[in-house]
Amino acid sequence: MTVPSRRVWRAGLPTLLIVGIFAGVVGIALPVLAYLIYRREQTPWLPIVLLVLAVLTLLYAWRFGLHPKIWTRGHVLRIDNPFRRYEFDWDDITLIAPGENGLVVASEDQVAEAWCVQKSTAATRKGRFTRADRIASSLLDTLELYHPPIRDEETGLRIRRARPHESPVLTRIERVTSKFSLAHIFPPDQFSYPTDAVAKRWRQLLHDRSSRVHILESYEKPVGYVAFAADTILHLGVDPKHQRRGYGSALLEFASLEIFDTGMSLAQAWVLVDNHAARAFFRSHGWRDTPERRDCKYPPRPQEMKMMRQNPSAPRRSR
Repeated sequence: MTVPSRRVWRAGLPTLLIVGIFAGVVGIALPVLAYLIYRREQTPWLPIVLLVLAVLTLLYAWRFGLHPKIWTRGHVLRIDNPFRRYEFDWDDITLIAPGENGLVVASEDQVAEAWCVQKSTAATRKGRFTRADRIASSLLDTLELYHPPIRDEETGLRIRRARPHESPVLTRIERVTSKFSLAHIFPPDQFSYPTDAVAKRWRQLLHDRSSRVHILESYEKPVGYVAFAADTILHLGVDPKHQRRGYGSALLEFASLEIFDTGMSLAQAWVLVDNHAARAFFRSHGWRDTPERRDCKYPPRPQEMKMMRQNPSAPRRSR
């Protein structure tokens, strides 16, 4: 594994230019003004106040504009904010995602927002790919050196972490999958597909440090997805054009093993009661029905059933 050498990201170039120009103007203008006042008035008090103000302004410009940064070196990712420093070991990181208050980096123990890299709410809502996304992608590339994607070179398959900007990709795959598999439950002539709500849900999941979202690629083309958190598989789907090739089984097994590797004795998932194909698919992989039911959040609010699978490696007394 080759880890990139030390890299540093500061605020964007426009911000740095504005802060630099401001600092330069203040650093020159106020001392000159203080000197001229002293020459004219021959009193030190006002010039001293101006000089102190100049120093405080320069410190403020440096601390809030030039000091904040993200840098990586070896096994450490460090965030320097104006008043606090955070350090993360790459092995512990669970989330890297742009946010309106800063780039979010999280582990199970802590979460930090890097002030120097921000993405506006409007850019997030419109799905624009920004500098914050480029930096997040670069950091995720490094993270994948520590947690490599699952690859099958012979078939061209890869299961990798979804990137924070990929909610449109996930929404598109889920939409075509749902229209193909669930038309008997959500008749399209009666219920329009909730694209906006689904896209918003994916954006939230991609920024949730307790959830993990993975994409299945076939020769670098996204064809499926799985999302899970703690002991629950939240969403799983494969593009209808690529079904019946074992892709769904690969995603389900991957998510199940990830859950079991954390020590969970059971994995669970909520499946529509009338989605008989999905229920049969889960049962074929060792899952079982349970009596628990709940209403789906989307109209006409059909019922969902909880299905469960035991961890085959768990001690008998925990089963």
